[in-house]
Amino acid sequence: MGYEMTVDRIEKNGRWYILTGESGEKNVTARVLRSGGTKEGDIVEINGNTAKVLKEKTRLRREKVIALQKELFG
Repeated sequence: MGYEMTVDRIEKNGRWYILTGESGEKNVTARVLRSGGTKEGDIVEINGNTAKVLKEKTRLRREKVIALQKELFG
């Protein structure tokens, strides 16, 4: 079983993708062969050399961020 992370940055290094972000309260870096279409801000599950976007969790997170922005900036 893998772990979940919120992706802050994606870099391509040769045939690898380097994903940097947060898992819980820790900063983490994952090196994967398959990014699964990951974009910055996505919540992904890292399992071995593969990242899988958790679409529902990502959608909910984006909605929460938009609501906070509206609250702060009107």
